[in-house]
Amino acid sequence: MANTRKFNTTVKIGGKTYAPGEDVPVSKNGLSEADADNLESVFGKWRKASDTTIDKRIAALTEERDTLADRVEALTKERDALADKTDGSEDIAELTEKLKAVTEERDQLSEDNATLAGELKKLQADEDDDKAKDQT
Repeated sequence: MANTRKFNTTVKIGGKTYAPGEDVPVSKNGLSEADADNLESVFGKWRKASDTTIDKRIAALTEERDTLADRVEALTKERDALADKTDGSEDIAELTEKLKAVTEERDQLSEDNATLAGELKKLQADEDDDKAKDQT
């Protein structure tokens, strides 16, 4: 058994007064066990006053957690939408190889186009020369 107890009410024993929450002696010189049980049954067991600072901090952390959970959900949806846009059948190495091949083909076609343009100019110049000779 405990030598002291705390109560939700003021307790007077002899000339001494104990405020709510103070340790009250439970012994033959103090309060009897029966009286202590009676006070607890009438006024309820002692509960420490709630700390509103802690309650506010818990509420703030809970709100922050909910906000972060919503953000994670939004980012997950965004990631899934982006993943759906890519079919995922080709990996980056394959795509890089295809890009390299297409780039080489483009460069070759550009060179060929420049060569053909040069040949076309020569042919047009030859044709213009032939027309000039025919007119004379």
